[in-house]
Amino acid sequence: MRSTHRHSFIRSLKRKGFKEEIVIKIGLHDLVTSATLESNKSLPRLPMPSDTEGFPEETRAAVRHILKTRKSLPPPSSYLTYAGQAGALLSDLVDHLRYHTSLTGAETELAICTSARASNADFIWNAHVRLGLQAGTRAEALHAVDTHGPLDGLTADEALIIRFGRELLESPKVSDETFTAVRARYGEKGLLELTAVMSVYTMNANILRVMDHQAAADARHLTPR
Repeated sequence: MRSTHRHSFIRSLKRKGFKEEIVIKIGLHDLVTSATLESNKSLPRLPMPSDTEGFPEETRAAVRHILKTRKSLPPPSSYLTYAGQAGALLSDLVDHLRYHTSLTGAETELAICTSARASNADFIWNAHVRLGLQAGTRAEALHAVDTHGPLDGLTADEALIIRFGRELLESPKVSDETFTAVRARYGEKGLLELTAVMSVYTMNANILRVMDHQAAADARHLTPR
């Protein structure tokens, strides 16, 4: 970032109520990022918020909530604490959609991985392929998602979830046929739970994209399209 743009950005942070310490941290972080960006793409554009004096109280309160309820600070939700309570609410929604729906863990993780593929989100893909395999998601289904391959070799439920995700996230509309099939298999509740979990992970991917938060070099990456 050029010096004039950087100083303008820092002044805008001060006007928005950020404390001097975090303004300095962000300014220094930006300088480091600008100096290393060409050779190292691993640094996010803003520092991860924390419950420290340099951050506004609404951010700190949201961070405390996430730590209390999730026992960790997953990047998408924690980054959104720059927007205060929105980060805490996102964290609660993600937690509910992952662990407290009518879907099985394997179905939920397959839906999340389908969303990660649609968003080309390597960071989410790396984490949730591992979690999916642990939850019972079949490697064959994950391979079909990764390669955007045919679905005829999968179980009926796997093929339905992936087809629904592809239409929801990559097509202009969800077909009547797919809508009816998902509703018949999972009911109205499951239909909307699938819609919500795929959509919230699209939001997570967008947050990571804005922050340029990338998967590690040795992570499991999506197959380039």
